[in-house]
Amino acid sequence: MRIQPFLFFVFCTAELLAQPVLEYPTAIPAFGPHPVVARSYGVVPGIVQSGTDVLWDLSTVNFTEIGTTTDSVLDPSTTPYATDYPDATHAVRLVDQFGYYRVDANGVEDLGYRLGPTSSSFIYSDPARVVQFPGEVGESWSDQTQSGSTITTLTVTLLAEGELRLNDGSFSDAVLIRREYVGSSSTATSTTWFRRSDALRPLGNLLANGAVIVRAPIELLTTLKEHSSPTGISAFPNPCSHLLTVALPGTGSAALQLCDATGRVVLNSRGNGDRVQLDLSSLGSGPYFLRVSQAGSVHMQRLVKE
Repeated sequence: MRIQPFLFFVFCTAELLAQPVLEYPTAIPAFGPHPVVARSYGVVPGIVQSGTDVLWDLSTVNFTEIGTTTDSVLDPSTTPYATDYPDATHAVRLVDQFGYYRVDANGVEDLGYRLGPTSSSFIYSDPARVVQFPGEVGESWSDQTQSGSTITTLTVTLLAEGELRLNDGSFSDAVLIRREYVGSSSTATSTTWFRRSDALRPLGNLLANGAVIVRAPIELLTTLKEHSSPTGISAFPNPCSHLLTVALPGTGSAALQLCDATGRVVLNSRGNGDRVQLDLSSLGSGPYFLRVSQAGSVHMQRLVKE
């Protein structure tokens, strides 16, 4: 088996190694955008910790916002380099960079990547079979990948897992992954946070100088300003344990989205008429955010699921 998930993303002038390590099938998100903001926390002593139930608490650390972008999991046919990867079933876009993957009943294959419009498509001569995160802290797996005559050994180690806490939200299923690439003429190491539930899109990186960059959804609950709609849209009861009623003014079709605390869309619906009911019984308890778009206006409201 040959493995080398390989994808770069860029913020400002820094290129950060961020090769996705996929967990099949639960870490293959649905197609759609994932708006993120990159925060640089500078050098944070002691942030590299090991073990389970680790708390990386950045909630009291001031951060500098260094850019926003939209990560996306896309239908490959909608991307500009689709013809280079005819077997791809998923494409991942990070800024202007694309990674291409084939997902089937046996797992995920990494087909290659395109760093940008002025570069060439990197196509694996032998598509890489991508395996899951190591199951336990301290565990590793190693394998080799080949592209043309170049052979590289990749070793993936799970350093720690726990909660990554920011001042406007948290990720309870964060894992810290180290990836080491050893080739005939070069070596590279990266240390990256992911969510166990979404290994296509990295949460951030720990740099060699101790600096921390976190890529968090810009729709964490406290980063969005709740505002009432001038059209009279409202949602009740709040808190809600089962059925949520959304009152609409009856001015045409409305698009409804419910996001969890990390900005991930957990429910999509459409409605006509003056009322729509959403069934929240399958969702876990905690805070959510409702977005209703209708007739050019947007209503956003915080909700609590009991």
